[in-house]
Amino acid sequence: MTSQLEVCLLTLPHETRFVKHEASRKMPTMTQTSDHSTAITSDSLDDGPILVVDDDDSLREFCSRVLQAYGHEVHTAGLAEEALSLASQNSYRVVLLDLKMPGMDGIECLRRLKAQGCRADVVMITGYGNVPTAVKAMKVGARDIVEKPFRPDDLQAMLQDILARQQKAVSEDPIVAFIQTNATEIGSRKDVANRLGVSLERVSACVQEQTGLSFRQFLHACRLDLAKRLLENTELDVSEIAVRAGFQTVQHFSRVFSKREGVSPKIYRLRIRAEN
Repeated sequence: MTSQLEVCLLTLPHETRFVKHEASRKMPTMTQTSDHSTAITSDSLDDGPILVVDDDDSLREFCSRVLQAYGHEVHTAGLAEEALSLASQNSYRVVLLDLKMPGMDGIECLRRLKAQGCRADVVMITGYGNVPTAVKAMKVGARDIVEKPFRPDDLQAMLQDILARQQKAVSEDPIVAFIQTNATEIGSRKDVANRLGVSLERVSACVQEQTGLSFRQFLHACRLDLAKRLLENTELDVSEIAVRAGFQTVQHFSRVFSKREGVSPKIYRLRIRAEN
C-alpha cells in the first residue's frame, strides 16, 4: 500500500534549493488516523499544533499530509486573516507562513501575530527571488526561511531542528526567557523593560543574577548561538547571517563573533566543515 509520505513525494514537482538542516531523517511508525486526528508516535517531537498558512490549496494539503505523516497535529489557513483568528484561539509551536498572499501579506501577518502575543516560531515560505524580502521578515521576528517547492524530508528536518531548539532548557525567569526567545528582535534593555513592564534596573539585575553576564553580553550570546547554527548548517552569506541573528551591520557581527569565538565567522565555518 502506498503511504501518505510516498503520495506526497509523487506529487512534488521537483527538488528545492533548501537551507540545509542537520537533523534525523527517521520516518516515524504510522498509526491509524481519522479525519479529525493525526498519528502520534513515540518518535514525534510534537507537543502542540503546527499552523500552515498559504493561499495555495495544493501546498497547504501537501504540508499538512507530510507533517501528519510524521505525527504532528496540523491546522491550516488560506489567508492571513484566518491565521490571525486561529492563532488567537490556539497555542501553536510553529507557524509556516507564506510570504505572498492576497490581501494581507506574510510580513504584515507576522507583525500582527507577534503583536497579539503569538509565541510560535514562524517560518516564512518564499518563492525563488524573494530571499531579500524574506530576510526582512527575519527582522520582524521570523525564525527561518524555506524556499518552495521543497521535499518532505527537508520539511521534517527543519521542523525537527526548530522543535529540538524549543525543547532545550529555557530559563524559568520570565525576563531571561524573553531575551532567549526574542534575541534577534531586541535592541536594548528598554525593549525588554517596556514589553514586560519592569524597570531597566530590574532587567540588568535579573540577567546578571541568572547568567553571570551583563545584559549586552547575554544578548550577544543568544544571537551568536543562532549565528553559529546558521554558519554550521546553511550556505548563507555571512552578511545575511548577521541580519538574521539581529546585528545591524556585518562588521559589528564579525567583531562580536571574533571576540567570543576567537576566529572570524568565515574561519569558524571552514573549521566546522573540515571537522565534519
